[in-house]
Parts: sequence; structure tokens; C-alpha cells
Amino acid sequence: MTDHAQKSTAFNCYFPNKRPKQGHKDTPLLGLKFHPHEPKTSGRQTVTEHVLALCLIVNLLATPTALGTDTSADPKSPFDKKPAAGSPFSPFDKKPTTKSPSNKKPTNKSPFDKKPTTKSPFDKKPTTGSSVDKKSTMKPPSIERVRELKTSDGVRLEMAYYPPKGKAIATVILVHDLNGSEKSVRRLAAGLQEAGCAVAVPDLRGHGNSKSEGHDVSKKKLTVNQIRMIPASGGGRIRNFAAIKGDLETVRNWLQQKESEGDIDLDRLCIIGSGLGGTLAATWAVADWNWLPNTQGPQGQQVKAIILISPVWADQGISMTNALGARTRDGRDIKPLLEDLPVMIIAGIKDRQSGQLFKRLKGARPMSWSQESADGTKQQSKRKPLPSQNKTGSLVFEEINSPLRADKLASLPSGNRTPLQMCVQFISENLSVSN
Repeated sequence: MTDHAQKSTAFNCYFPNKRPKQGHKDTPLLGLKFHPHEPKTSGRQTVTEHVLALCLIVNLLATPTALGTDTSADPKSPFDKKPAAGSPFSPFDKKPTTKSPSNKKPTNKSPFDKKPTTKSPFDKKPTTGSSVDKKSTMKPPSIERVRELKTSDGVRLEMAYYPPKGKAIATVILVHDLNGSEKSVRRLAAGLQEAGCAVAVPDLRGHGNSKSEGHDVSKKKLTVNQIRMIPASGGGRIRNFAAIKGDLETVRNWLQQKESEGDIDLDRLCIIGSGLGGTLAATWAVADWNWLPNTQGPQGQQVKAIILISPVWADQGISMTNALGARTRDGRDIKPLLEDLPVMIIAGIKDRQSGQLFKRLKGARPMSWSQESADGTKQQSKRKPLPSQNKTGSLVFEEINSPLRADKLASLPSGNRTPLQMCVQFISENLSVSN
């Protein structure tokens, strides 16, 4: 046995059927000697083969250790998702250490990125104020909501008050068209506030936030008496204790309280009416002039100018005829709407009722009228008043090249001649401190 063990330590393995490849020399592997085509000379062939096979298996199992390879389970394949620290990344890794130019978030910004570092002149919100985008520079208007106003017949009203920026150049009561509301003339009100006016815009009974169970134009039209109550004012000799106070008179009484605070001056009051609201505004202006002074001082005649936008001559039981024929006596015969008060009419193209009203007023003021048509043609009176004639108020007719009317025309946003521009100019000319 000792002799066989000594002979097997040399690991001489013979493979009779194994031939080396051509062009390659026989290279011993780890002490194993290959002897092709050499037959075994030992007589104990079976034992030797078993021993050699066992030695070969042991030798193969020990080969990784001999080569110095790490056989532990820690080393990772270069294709593993999380390679060991310090090892280079494979190009197939999901998170390479160096960013490829094809990555979604490159370090260098492309000029075609959605959010460039420099503003483009075509950006929607430029840094500098553009004449095209006025809303980006305009501040939202300051509005005071006035609730729980109550008329003499028990109707509750709501109103939007646009306080002036500083001392008001004029006080304006803005009356929307029937079936409109404060919202439908908000653009005009905000523009007048920006120009320095104090603006009061009531929701007439049955409209906007002034709807109630018995007054809701969305369900049922107002009756004739309800519409006539809107401009009503009268009953007694002292205005503050009058028995009849309609919607517009209630707004005026609230403004009188504001006047006591020093914010506004009711002696520079302008009333603006749109659509049938213009007819209601003219009717109330005449009622204001019927309040004559008493022993305590003036009580009425506070309206100093009237602006009518697409006025309606007659509708739903209210007519301009009554306002045109109204007169009062204060040392002389006064016809507020027909002759004395400055009046401006703003109309769209083909507005027959506005043109009819202008002709009626023009006949009563033959020496103080002017007009401008939609095509820019201007005309004015060339006659001069005689010394014996009473001076009449100015009359201006402005026609705008637009098919809109009433509240929509009043809120015309842009153009060379807008109702807002015309109103501001007319108020400045007729309600300045010097006048």
C-alpha cells in the first residue's frame, strides 16, 4: 500500500483516448501529467484508476484556491444592479456615475428648453408693462360691498361702492340696464374709479344680489309700479324725511353719509344710465332738481351732469317723455333734462332711439350741441346765443362703430373711442372744481 500511495502522489494521469490539439504543446496543469496513448503497466489497474479518479476530483476542487480566486459569495457580477464600492460601472448600469448627453436632465440647458433663463418677447407675461396686455399691470379694483339698504316700500338692496383714490374729482351713480346687474357694468365702474371718481353701482330691485321672494326678474318681470318706484323721490318738504324713497334715492342718502366723512362731494354728482337704466337715471335726476332749498339750505339739485348709454325712449311703463317735460321753479323756469343739465349720449351704430333723443334735445339747445359719428365726422353748432337768451347746458352725441348697446357697449374694452374715455373726458369738462 505504501508503494501505491507513493506512486499516486505524482498525479500521473493517463487518458488513452485524449489527444492534444494540433499546434499546441502539452502543458501540465497543476502537477497533472498527461501521457496520451501510454498504457498502464501496473497490474493493479482497477485500484489505480479509482485512486487517480479520486485524486483528480480533489485536484479540481482545489484548483480555484490554487489560482487565488475569491470564492466567497460577496463579489458581484459587473452586471449586478448595485456594484461594490470602488468598482467601475458597466455601461449597462441604470445609474451611471457620469451623465450621458442623452440623459433626460442634462447639466447644460438647451436653448430649446421650455423654461429659458432669459425672457422672450413673445412670453405671455412680459416683465415690462405692455400696451397689449393691460390686465398684467392693472391692479384689481377696491370694492366695498354695501348690504341691507332699504327703500321706503321695504325692498332690500345691495350695492358695490368703488371708493376714490384720494380726493374724488366727482361722484358717480351708475345704473345698469334692466336684466343686468352691477357685474355687467363693472369694467366701466373700475375705469371711472381709476380716473379718480367715487362710483356707486346698485343692484336694482329684482337684479343681482337684490333679488328677493317678490322681486326676481329671472322668474318674473317687474310690474310697472315696481319699475316706477326705482327712480321715485318725493313726499314732504324735507328730503331726509321724505315718504317716498326709491332705489336711486336710497343710494343717494347713503352717499350723503359718506359726504359727512369728507371722502366725496355730492355737489359734483354725475349719474350714468345704460339702456332702460338711462331712462330711470334721467327720471331720478329730474326728481333731484325738484327738491328746492329750505331754511336749512340746499337739499337737491345735486346732479350736475347726465350720461346716457344707448338710452331707451319708452319701455315697460317708463318713458323719457315725462323726464323731458319736467320743470321746476327756482327764481326762473328750469327744465333740467331738456335745457339745463349737461347731457352726453353714447350710442352704437344704427341706434334709432338714441338718435331720436339727440334730435329732441338738439332742438332745445340749438347753440350748445356737438356730435361725432362712427366714421369720425364731427359737427357742432355755429350759432351764438343772444344776450336775452338763457344759457343752456352742453349736449354731446358720440356714435361708436359697434353694434353693441347698453351694458355691453358700456363695457367695451378697447378702441380709440370707448365709453370709458368719453365719460372721463365729459366729467372732467363739466364737473371740475372751477365749474
